[in-house]
Amino acid sequence: MNAPLFHIGQPVVCTNDDFTLLLVQNPAIQTPKRGPIYTVRSLFDTHRGFGITLEEINNAGVAPGFPEANFHESRFAAVPPVEELDLAELMAEEVTA
Repeated sequence: MNAPLFHIGQPVVCTNDDFTLLLVQNPAIQTPKRGPIYTVRSLFDTHRGFGITLEEINNAGVAPGFPEANFHESRFAAVPPVEELDLAELMAEEVTA
């Protein structure tokens, strides 16, 4: 199996926040949204790759007797360290948006 894309404590953003099927199964589950920065809390090795839980979302008590809902890592992207960001480019994008 491949290594996980992320590590505990890493900042990530959600790139796919369509959790329709998960919410049909249990509408009480809190799900990540596109935009905010989240922090990886834990990793789960599943039969379909790695799932992650987030510091900012706690679903531990949503389904008693079952593991906490986790989200497939493919729905996220890493947040690059600040020193890798081109601030002038980001500011230009902000002005034109």
